[in-house]
Amino acid sequence: MTLLRVLVALAALCALAACGGGPVKRVSPPTASVQELTVQADGRWHLLVRVQNFSNVSMRFDRLEATLAVTGKEIGKLSLPIALDIAPASADIVETTLTPAPGSRLEASDFAYELKGRITTSEPKGDFAFERASRLSPVPGLAHTWR
Repeated sequence: MTLLRVLVALAALCALAACGGGPVKRVSPPTASVQELTVQADGRWHLLVRVQNFSNVSMRFDRLEATLAVTGKEIGKLSLPIALDIAPASADIVETTLTPAPGSRLEASDFAYELKGRITTSEPKGDFAFERASRLSPVPGLAHTWR
């Protein structure tokens, strides 16, 4: 009987140990991309910037600092206090207006862009470099707008 009690107690301890600890918290580097760009009547560019949380924990995003380049030419710099809480594996949008470098023009067709910089978080605390290259295409029915 004593051996049986020891085996039952050992099995119970193993089962309890397997339940402990919970899921592993993984913090992955976030990124940002241009979701929409609209050229306003005054020549400034209105941007919808998508901030993506790839972590399996919620994150508090505080600041985005980046350089926007279009077809290889630097257009301008973004410096945004974003103050966003983004759930795990989710994204949110921040709006900003950019005065492009003199002579910056967009063609009516699609174009390549690059957004490169840093995203700062406070919870969990971090400073993440990112680089995002993609393309934007004209939005049918919306003049001077690309997605």
